[in-house]
Amino acid sequence: MGVLKGHSYSSYRTALGLGLLLVAVAFAGPARAQDASDDALLAKSLTDESFGNDSAEEGNSAVVPQTDAEIRDGYTLNAAEPSQIPAFAAPKLPSLTGYGYAVVRQKIGKTGGAKIVIGSLLNEPGFRPLTSNASVGLAEFSRRQGNGVRAIYVDSGVATLKDLAQSVPAEDFAETQPGVFIARLPILVRHGAVLELTGSVKELRLSTERGAVLVVEGQVNAVDSAIIGWSEAAAAPAKLAEPATFRPFIVCWGGAQFNAARMRFANLGYPATKAYGLTFSHYSDVQLQARIWPRPMAAVTESTIEGLWYGVYAWKADKLVINANKIRNNQIYGVNIHDRSTGVILANNEVTGTRVKYGIFVANDVVGSWIFGNKVSGNKRSGIVLDRRSQKAVVSGNVSAKNGADGIVVSESTDVLVWDNVLSGNQNHGIRLRNSTGARIQDNVSLANGLTGLYGAVVDTRTARNRGTVAATGSKRLEMTVVGGAYTSNGAGPFGLDYPTRVAYYNVDLRTPQRALGFRLGGTLLPLQITFLDILMAQSKVAVLQAKK
Repeated sequence: MGVLKGHSYSSYRTALGLGLLLVAVAFAGPARAQDASDDALLAKSLTDESFGNDSAEEGNSAVVPQTDAEIRDGYTLNAAEPSQIPAFAAPKLPSLTGYGYAVVRQKIGKTGGAKIVIGSLLNEPGFRPLTSNASVGLAEFSRRQGNGVRAIYVDSGVATLKDLAQSVPAEDFAETQPGVFIARLPILVRHGAVLELTGSVKELRLSTERGAVLVVEGQVNAVDSAIIGWSEAAAAPAKLAEPATFRPFIVCWGGAQFNAARMRFANLGYPATKAYGLTFSHYSDVQLQARIWPRPMAAVTESTIEGLWYGVYAWKADKLVINANKIRNNQIYGVNIHDRSTGVILANNEVTGTRVKYGIFVANDVVGSWIFGNKVSGNKRSGIVLDRRSQKAVVSGNVSAKNGADGIVVSESTDVLVWDNVLSGNQNHGIRLRNSTGARIQDNVSLANGLTGLYGAVVDTRTARNRGTVAATGSKRLEMTVVGGAYTSNGAGPFGLDYPTRVAYYNVDLRTPQRALGFRLGGTLLPLQITFLDILMAQSKVAVLQAKK
């Protein structure tokens, strides 16, 4: 597929040495030569209160350093033969040929038979989760409409925006200038119905003052256009208010198919459930529709997603494909994949400038995610985060650089492959693992990060803010295998560990230390450093560190 071309580990291997050291210094600034300075930097990642309330960056202050005697009494460090490392076969990344602009274009053009009506939104399954939400609610829609709680329904057939403009009064939906449409009521595309946006549509503006939203149960096919939140009072895109109040949003429920290519989604969403901006969510479990309709499916490609509360949000979504988009300057997350979503593909996106938290965040029993070929940079906190029982994920061929915390985080998750990524210039660690098992860290380049290249810890998350017991988030175990890769010029050394269960390292490249005095490993590895480096570098064997209890 070629998605790894240009930034794979193999392509970086030949660049190591003097040239790589110069790049590292440019990223990291002046060398830190004193051990005390290294310790202070590492401690920062364990106590920083600005991390936010996600469990991936909580509970770190629970790490209490072990004494040298405790480490020597509590762990064994042995050399193992390389044959004991399970053989690695690169996974076959999913094909993206079934998605993209040409595919969506082929779905468009079969218009006709559209039935469009205006009716009450009361007791409507597509609106019920919104009207029962205290943050949105009937009162919000009623106040903004001024004369009831109504919506525009695409009941059946295939409709264009011109069809809507011809079917409902201009005060509710109108073409204000060629190709520019304004919706002044919520729009619902029912099951079996289709709404199309093509290049003849410059913008669909959703009126903030009138409480317009786009709700999808059927199908939307959209290319070469834009959907934006709009303030009619300001005659400008809708800005986030302080404190945050209503902004238009898009939400796709069970049964929905949302296909978008070369679109622009902007100025949408605010902090209310399912109102985050561009949302793909199954119906609430208490709704009958949740048992009737399959989970929502979507493909958003080659589009721009900017200025949303969450750039993309998913809850119990299946086969969601977010590919080759520019996801930038969104408020809380760039991408947030949540609660029991499956088979999600996040590929080849540029995720930048998230203002509060993470570029890509995957959490809560999400299974089988593919995260590859993304460039994630300049986000307020970490670049890519897998949290709270994310399972069987592949994180491959990404560049995560210059983020405000870590490059890649894996916390309370199992069977995750972190393969062939480049982590550079992140404020804290290149890769950080917590309370996770079955992790394989293979052939990554972790370069010039502020703290370690790779850090792992077991943490008692019961002390974390807004979290419950350890059982609710994961076991207190850390088991990982680190094979290949380069851990170069990181501020607090290549590796750090605290309270691991079992870890194995093999064939790692540790050239160009940041410290003038050479390498200094952190935490559990520090008193065992001489033996550890001898096994890895002199004997060329596998260094296996295991807790005795």
